[in-house]
Amino acid sequence: MITNFDQNQSILQILFAYVDSLTIGGLPPMTGRPPLCRKALLKCFFVKTVFQINSLRKLTRFLHQYSSFCVSCGLSLVPHISTFSRVDTWFRNEEIPLLHKQVLQEMNVGLIPCVLIDSTALRSSLYDSQAKWGKSTRYGWYKGYKTHACSTPEGVILSYAFTTANVHDSKIAPALLRDIQNQNVLFSVADAAYDSQHIHEIARSM
Repeated sequence: MITNFDQNQSILQILFAYVDSLTIGGLPPMTGRPPLCRKALLKCFFVKTVFQINSLRKLTRFLHQYSSFCVSCGLSLVPHISTFSRVDTWFRNEEIPLLHKQVLQEMNVGLIPCVLIDSTALRSSLYDSQAKWGKSTRYGWYKGYKTHACSTPEGVILSYAFTTANVHDSKIAPALLRDIQNQNVLFSVADAAYDSQHIHEIARSM
């Protein structure tokens, strides 16, 4: 069941307009049929995020059930789940890092008084073979993934990582901090999960 339809529709319109303004290079791996529009597929992933759809299989069902969203994304037919899976991997490993770098350059972020480091639990389908079990303050024990991010207080993400739910926050923090070493950061803020000597040393060296 769709909730907050009007609000989510407005969010999607903004996101879709942004996707249309992007230059997306390279080609995601495809087999058989002619390649689909990469921007259309990226819009489908935004639909998945906005409506908190926790698996690609549920995304394909959603697009079949609510075909207007498929059309809004620029597709005449719902892609097969295997297509979504291949393109998801391609975006995550190749294209999203390039887009993120491009956005930061366009924003021209100057002096950053402080950065915030934290993670967010992302629940998956219980049938997701790649997901792992982990524990979060919001869900307790859950199966899925985590997004780890280093951001400004205003919400500008400076560095990020995507892991399975069983990876402890402190294991990822050093890489997040190293990724922003060239940024003009004064100090870092994080909760007790990041309280280790190694992380303190990296933060002080920035």
